[in-house]
Amino acid sequence: MIFTSIRTKMMLFLLAATLIPILASIVITYSLTTSKVTKETLKSNADLLFQGKTNLLNYMNAAQQSTFIFYNDSRLFAILEDGIRDYKDDQEIYRGLMLLSYTAKDFEQAHLYLRESDLHYLIINNRSKRSFKGDGDRYIPSGLAQGNSYVQPPHPVDKFGRTDIPTTTADQVLTIHSSLYYLAAKEELGTLSIDIRLDGIRAIAEQLYSAGREELYILDDERRVIYSSIDRGGGQRLQADWVDRVVGATQTSGNFSLNQDGFSGEIVYDKMETQFLNWTLAKRIPNETLHRTAREVALFNSGIAVLFLVLTILATVLITFRLTAPIKKLIRNMNQIQSGNLQVTIDVNRKDEFGILARRFQLAMDTINEMIIREYELELARKTNELNVLQVQTNPHFINNALQSIGTLSLQKQQPEIYNLIFSLGKMMRYSMNTGEPIVTLERELDYVKAYVSLQRQRFGEQLRYTVKVDGPLLNRPIPKMIVQPLVENYFKHGFDAGKEDSEIAIYGSESADRRWMRLEVCDNGKGMSAAELRALRERLFQSKGAWATGESGIGLPNILSRLKLYYNESAKLEVKPGKSGGLSVVLWIPIDGEGDDHESANR
Repeated sequence: MIFTSIRTKMMLFLLAATLIPILASIVITYSLTTSKVTKETLKSNADLLFQGKTNLLNYMNAAQQSTFIFYNDSRLFAILEDGIRDYKDDQEIYRGLMLLSYTAKDFEQAHLYLRESDLHYLIINNRSKRSFKGDGDRYIPSGLAQGNSYVQPPHPVDKFGRTDIPTTTADQVLTIHSSLYYLAAKEELGTLSIDIRLDGIRAIAEQLYSAGREELYILDDERRVIYSSIDRGGGQRLQADWVDRVVGATQTSGNFSLNQDGFSGEIVYDKMETQFLNWTLAKRIPNETLHRTAREVALFNSGIAVLFLVLTILATVLITFRLTAPIKKLIRNMNQIQSGNLQVTIDVNRKDEFGILARRFQLAMDTINEMIIREYELELARKTNELNVLQVQTNPHFINNALQSIGTLSLQKQQPEIYNLIFSLGKMMRYSMNTGEPIVTLERELDYVKAYVSLQRQRFGEQLRYTVKVDGPLLNRPIPKMIVQPLVENYFKHGFDAGKEDSEIAIYGSESADRRWMRLEVCDNGKGMSAAELRALRERLFQSKGAWATGESGIGLPNILSRLKLYYNESAKLEVKPGKSGGLSVVLWIPIDGEGDDHESANR
């Protein structure tokens, strides 16, 4: 039952109509956001690596260019070329090394080898100075020739076999090895090795990644680690497929996806190449970090969706209860009607379609109640008339036979007037006592009226004129029996003026222009009614409920109006107005074929 209810269906429909677009929007937004954020993140990281590469190049070039001190200073260059001759040359070498220590950033120590004198010079932390004779090629860097340079990956500080060197605080250093070469003479003058602490490189590298979420590596062309975000130590050689792809890449910069060895994400790299180093900056960005912004957007959208869901549920419940409450109320009223209570009041105070439906249903119930009451009253009227007729109809055949005997006797006695009166009376009795015909044609009703008027002429004399003007097609129209004669009888009871020599009563019958109404008018030139009496009569007719409903008896105008309403619903009308020649005019508006609306719309 709960799933067949329109309230449940409406709630499910509204929820689906709201949730499906929201969820689809979240999925589509997440997909588009993920793609867009991935592209933007890769681009921003590529830009970041390029900026880091630029800073590192500047940093390393500045350190390497500090070796030019021995080329730019003529006295130092002469000592390199000629060798140490006295203590002054020795002091001059220390001066040059001190100047170099102040020039190179993050300087730890410098080692100078003079080939001409076979002497080694050390300066440590801008303070300690040492010199010692050579021990063959043991402390001379290999691979140096013709003024070239290269960078040795991070390694512990070299003490050159000496025990009198002060302890250093640096765990590892980066060494720039340079060949001191006299190009004009094509002569090797010596070598210069500068140890640099990794603080500057680490400071630059730490600006290029988010600790804990990303990984950054600086590798040389032999896959040895210059810097690693997950291990402060350097110099070790990395063995991994992604390292081979990065170091062996022919493009200066780029990125690629990687999903292996427990890592799933993107690799962004940028190469830095100079005459003395060939490094690669590689950044590993997990998908979890890469899609973090997209997830935040999705989470935000989900929060909004939940909020809208709550609001939607509340609005859906409110709307469905609001919309279906009149239906539920109407169903309860219908159940009461089904149980037999036809006097239910449907109280739905709305102006929308449900309000219209409730009002139309109430109107239908009122109409049904009126029809039931009308049928009941009509049946009651019939039973009442039948009872009245039965009370007076002790033996209609006996009365008819008696009247025929009297008529025959009057003819035998040469009294035709009496015979005509008896004939008219018998005709009236047969018409009124035939209770099996509640509906007759207008022609039969007029015949009955004619017989009645014949009897009245015997009473009032030939001064009474009786006129009938009815359209021929109306004579066959059905009307309620005994509906016109009481109007004529009222004239003789209340309006006939015995002192008037030209008393007249007329009956007119016509059809309205739209052929929906039959208009019957009974008018006279009798006493008529005053304005106050006419107002009182109209008020009485307006409030009339019928003789059987009010307890009245008789055949007055309220009785006629009630009978018309019983047969023709509320559409039949009775009008009372002053006659054109004085007296009173009573007009009946009877729907043709039982149809019709307010007779005011008819063309009279």
